[in-house]
Parts: sequence; structure tokens; C-alpha cells
Amino acid sequence: MTDPNSFRSILIQIFQHRPLSTFLLISLCVPVFIFLRSYFLVLPQFSDKLLVYSEEESQRTANHISNHFITIDQGQIVVNKTLQDNIHAVMIEFGFEKIKLFSKQGHILFSTNEKDIGKINSHDYFHQVVARGEIFSKIVNKNHKTLEGRIVAKDVAEIYIPIKYGNEFIGAFELYFDLTQRKEELDAMFKKEAHADIVISLIMISIILIMVFQTSRAILKEKVAKTQLKSINQNLEEIVANKTRELQVTQKTAIESLAVLAEYHDMDTGGHLTRIRLYTELIATTLLEDSPYSSYLHSQGKEKYVQELVMASTLHDIGKTAISKEILCMKNVLSSDTFEELKKHTIIAWDALNQGNEIFVNRFGKDSYLSLAGNIALYHHEKWDGSGYPTKLKGEEIPLSARIVALADVYDALRSKRTYKDRWSHTDATEFICNESGKHFDPVIIEAFLCNQEKFRKISEGAK
Repeated sequence: MTDPNSFRSILIQIFQHRPLSTFLLISLCVPVFIFLRSYFLVLPQFSDKLLVYSEEESQRTANHISNHFITIDQGQIVVNKTLQDNIHAVMIEFGFEKIKLFSKQGHILFSTNEKDIGKINSHDYFHQVVARGEIFSKIVNKNHKTLEGRIVAKDVAEIYIPIKYGNEFIGAFELYFDLTQRKEELDAMFKKEAHADIVISLIMISIILIMVFQTSRAILKEKVAKTQLKSINQNLEEIVANKTRELQVTQKTAIESLAVLAEYHDMDTGGHLTRIRLYTELIATTLLEDSPYSSYLHSQGKEKYVQELVMASTLHDIGKTAISKEILCMKNVLSSDTFEELKKHTIIAWDALNQGNEIFVNRFGKDSYLSLAGNIALYHHEKWDGSGYPTKLKGEEIPLSARIVALADVYDALRSKRTYKDRWSHTDATEFICNESGKHFDPVIIEAFLCNQEKFRKISEGAK
């Protein structure tokens, strides 16, 4: 059996449970998303703000130099001699690493590195962006190349500030704004952000893993419990089924024992009870399948009607055990007094079976098969036209069970040899029964008999 506390079992459960594994996957993606957000969204925003700040400082520096150290003569930039003397003070004051001044054509008119003077900037960004009057800027990290191709020893912002005379572009400044301190502050800020993200992510992952593992363990425990419960239920069902079978066998044995007792008392009946069960089953099954009584036999509480009827039919003559053998074995026609004595077997049987049923009702709150057996025993000598005994019921006042067994009983009696008569043929017995339709027998039950008359014949001949 799976151990719900086993780490391996819990992992297997997580991956087999799609909603749980999906939740875990999505949850684990959240910390990754937080880190990627910081790297691709937060850091670039910091860098953009730093670049804007650098551009603003560079613009202020360019304005300061333009106002104090250069002049414009007929649209041409003229560098004052004092620029070289003051440029280092300007660089220190504004925090620049290097400054250049370009002409309209891109020639370097001034540079803090005198070796650059006279060179020309032929890059596209100068002529296509800066020359159109737009600021062009880029952050260059330490030990990387600038746009002019040199490797810087510091983190700098390389910024080009256009110089205009009216609306005409006449030159540009190139300023290398020292970002070392600010870059360090930015890196420190980003590290704090990253550390915070890592801590939050670890906490989230821990909480998620605990939740997922606890949920998986709970699901696994529930599955194990359901499996155990199912196994217990199956065992209980098997025990109940076995006990039910035992009770059914015991019940059937008890009935057959009582019926055999009746047969021993009336030795002339032979295999009568066995044949009665078979005849009763044939008629009842036909009525159940297709007859005016089908809906009644299919109604609630009638699920085992045929089965119980067949079993109860065995007890139809149980009352004869209270009748003397002299009467039962008489070879001549019974006198009115002896016949009245014989008729008492119906009431005696009903009284005994009814008492047994009452005990069952008091215990379980419903009728048993003994109620059906009591009705059969009491009424199976009643006739459809009301001329039978013991209560002279007529038509459908007679219980259906008794009407069915009545036909089966008469057919078997006609087809059996008695001390006072010979055995009738199947044809004669069938003709007699048909002639009694609406008088002795229910016409609907006769129709069911006729549907099975060949089977009746075989049963009666096989039981000789």
C-alpha cells in the first residue's frame, strides 16, 4: 500500500495530479519572472534615468562653455584662447572625463587630448543624428570601447550635444560624463533589489513547496483512505452476500423440509410440489413479460415476486398435515362431512403461515414470503366465479398468487394418478382447463398457460 508520508510517493502524486503540477510550475516561474523583471525592466529604467541625468548635465556644461569660451563668427565656431586654460576647472566642476568640440563637417576643433585636434568624425551617428540637431548619447561601461574607438578606464556617458546658430547646425560637443560614482550607486541599488528579489523568491518557493507537498500528501491520504474504504466495503459486501446466500439457502431448505413433510403425509401426491414450482414459474414469468398484469408485477416492491411466488407455492398444501391420513387416502368420493373437514387445511395453513409472517413484520417492518404463502394456501381453492372455498371470493378479489397456483395445482392433479382416478392425458387436461375459463380460472392466466402448454406437458411427463 502507498505510504502517504513517503517523499517519493508525494512527488509521484504531484506529477500525476495535473492541477497540482501546473500550480507548482506556474508558482516556480513567478520568482524567475521577478528576477527577469528586475534585470530587463527595472535596471534599464535606472540606466535611462541615469542617461537623462547625464544629458542634462552635459547640456549645462555645453551651454557654459559656449557662453564663456567660444564665439560664433559668420556661422563658424571660434575657440577662445582661454578655453585651454579653464577646461580642466570646467571638467572638475561638472564631472567630465573628456571634452571635444567638432565643426559642422565633423573636424575636431578642440579636445582635452590635443592629439585629437584636426581629426574628423565620419561616423553615421554624427552626420545622421547629431547634425540634425538631436542629442546622441550612450553609456559605455568600464574597459569597453567608446564610439570613437578608445577603451575607457571608467564608466562614462558618451554624449554629443549639437550647437546651432539660429536653426542651422554649426558644430557639436562630445562630452564624456564620468558615471563611476553614480554607476556604483546604481549597481549597489540593483544588488539590493536583486537580493530582495532572491529573498522574496526563496520565501515564496518555500511556502509554495510546503503548500504543494501538504496538499499532495492530503490528496494521497484521501486516495489511500478511499482505497481502504473501498476494500472494506467490498469485504462487507462479500460478507453480506455470503450471509444473504446462507439465509436464502436456509430459508429454502426450511420451506422444502415443510413441503416434504406435507408430501410424506399425503403419499399419493408423488413429485407434485416439484411440478407445482415449475408450472407456477412458467405462468408467472409469462404474466410478467406481457399481460394485463405486467404493470402490477413490475411495480415497486414486486422485484422478487416471481422468485418468492415459486418458493411460496411449495407450501400451498402445508395445511394437510393437520388433516387425518384416513381422509387424505380415502379411495371413494368424500362425504359432505369429510369434505368440510378437508377444506379446513386452507385455514389451518393460513393461520400458521400468517403467525410466522407477523413475527417477521414486527421485527423488520415488512411482509415476508410467508404472507404470499399464506394467501396461496388460503385461497388456491377459490374459483373465478365465486363458487370455491373457504371464503367464496370471486374474480380479482382472489389474490393473483392464488389464481396462478390454482391452475397449476388442478393441471397437476388431472395429470396425476390417484387412488380414486386414472391419469388424464395432456389434451384432456388442457381442454378441461379451457372449458373452466371464467368459471374456475382467470381467463388471463389460462392464456399464459396456453402459451406454455407444451412445456407443461414435458414437465408432467418427465415427472412420471
